[in-house]
Amino acid sequence: MKTLTIQELSDRAGISKHTLRFWERELNGVITPLRTKGGQRRYTLEHVLVVEEIKRLKGKGHSLDDIRGELHRRFNTEEEHYNHQRADVLANRIAEMVRTAIFSFLEEKIAKQ
Repeated sequence: MKTLTIQELSDRAGISKHTLRFWERELNGVITPLRTKGGQRRYTLEHVLVVEEIKRLKGKGHSLDDIRGELHRRFNTEEEHYNHQRADVLANRIAEMVRTAIFSFLEEKIAKQ
C-alpha cells in the first residue's frame, strides 16, 4: 500500500502541515494517519480523499464542527451499509450450506429405502 508523508500530503493538497495536524486533532478521528515505528505520520489514498473533502467543505464556509458531523455521518452510513452487505453475503452462504446438508440428508434417506 502506497502511503504519503505529511509533507507529501501537504504538497499534494496545497495545505500546510500545521493545518493537517490541526485538522487531525480538531476533527476527532476523521483523519487518523497511520504511524511508523518512529511515530511519523503516513497517509493513504483514503486520507487524501478525506482531506480534499474537508478542504472543499471549508471552501464553502462550513465550520469544523459542521464538517466533523457531516463526515462522521457519511462514514458511519457507509460502514453500516458495508456491514449489511457482509451480513447478506454471510446469510446467503449459510443458507446454501443448509440446503446442501438437507439435500445430502434426503439423498442418504432415499438411498436407504
